[in-house]
Parts: sequence; C-alpha cells; structure tokens
Amino acid sequence: MKRNRFAERHPYWFVAILEIVVIVVYLIAGTIAHFLKLSNLGLYGLANLGLTVILAVLLTGMGWWKAVGFRSPDRRGDLLYFLVPFIPMFINFIPGVEVTSFGYLLQVFAITLMVGFAEEGIFRGLMLNALKAQGLWQAAMITALLFGLTHALNALTRKSLAENLAQICYALAIGFAFAALVLRTRLLWPLVLAHWLIDFINFIQIPGFTYPAPWNVLITVSIAVVFTAYGVYVMLQRNQVKLVPA
Repeated sequence: MKRNRFAERHPYWFVAILEIVVIVVYLIAGTIAHFLKLSNLGLYGLANLGLTVILAVLLTGMGWWKAVGFRSPDRRGDLLYFLVPFIPMFINFIPGVEVTSFGYLLQVFAITLMVGFAEEGIFRGLMLNALKAQGLWQAAMITALLFGLTHALNALTRKSLAENLAQICYALAIGFAFAALVLRTRLLWPLVLAHWLIDFINFIQIPGFTYPAPWNVLITVSIAVVFTAYGVYVMLQRNQVKLVPA
C-alpha cells in the first residue's frame, strides 16, 4: 500500500507512527550524545539530521511537498498572517547576541535550519495534512498536543523541570497557532523560516544570560496567551479554508 494511501485511510495510525519515530530518534540521539559528551546543540543536530532525512524521504515518496505547504501563496496578503510567528524571534534579540567564531555560527545556522524544517514538516506538515480531513479543530489541537508533549524530550538536554514545563506550555500554544496558520493559508515554508530564526537567535544569545524567574514566567505566559488567542482567531476564519487532497 502506498504511503500516502495509508495516511489517508489510517490517519491516526500514521500520526502515531510519526510520533513514535520522533521519540525514538531523539532517544537514540540522546544516548549517543550522553556517551560522546556532546553539547545540547550537538544533540539537536544529531536528532534533527535523522528527522530531516526521514521527512524529505516521506514528502518525496508521498508526493506531499505542495500538499503540506511548500508552495506559492494563493494571495500575497496571506503572508501577513505570518508576522505574529516572528514575535519570539524579536524577544530572543533583547538580551543581545554574541558570536564566538564563524564556525560556530555556521554550525548553529545549519542545525537550527534542520530543526525548523524537521519539526514544522512533521507536525504542521505530515501530521496536519493527514488529520485535517477528520476536522480542522481536531487536527490543530492534536498536532499541538503532540508538539507540546514531544518537547518533554528536552529533559534529555539537562534543563530544569521548570524550564521544561514552561517550554511544553509554550510549544502547545505555538503549535496550535502554527497549525491554524497552515490550515488557513495552506503555506508551511514561512513557519519553517520563523521557527529557524527563533531557534537561531536563541542559540547565539549572550552566554549565561537569564531573565529573573518572575520575568521568565511573565514572558512565557504572555507568549502562550498571545499565540493561543491568535490561533483561535485564525481558526474562526475556517470557512475560508479549502481542504486540498493529499
């Protein structure tokens, strides 16, 4: 059975298999990173290199590149919807950035680009495209939930429990808003760009900088509220969304 037919006939199984693949790849990468004593950046690089290859093979084999959103916009005005996803990038700029070497900059550039492509391509690409025929709200919420839960794997990066919980909530809200944007505009590549830039700036922030705990909570909650509200706003325009066969 062709992979795209399996995704259409068994969308929940398809999504479950993808989620398992993501978890297994991260666990394998985490194990390798532990024994080789790699940095968090190295862990992300290993995991997302594998996910990037898997995603590219699936999109090509299923013929889903355009279906998931790697296409031209129907209307140029649709690109304005993607201004909000860049907000976290500007917040990441506030502490300032520091580049220790050109080699490190290239390494961060490549790894964060893979992260943006892999995460958006899997969650807002393959998963969302498989689920949207079951209902737009359901597709957006399921993919957002899985995106949030998957960020629990950040425990592998030795972050604190509070940091991991904050990132899960942050990821849930952003996952919902990003899914709504794809369903509304049928575009995915602007989110890959936004995701990449958010992570890229985050990794080149001034080393050791941390906001006071109350500010961290305020920023996280504010972003979660803004993105959840924006996702609802975009979803309420679902009468303008056209479902495209995979």
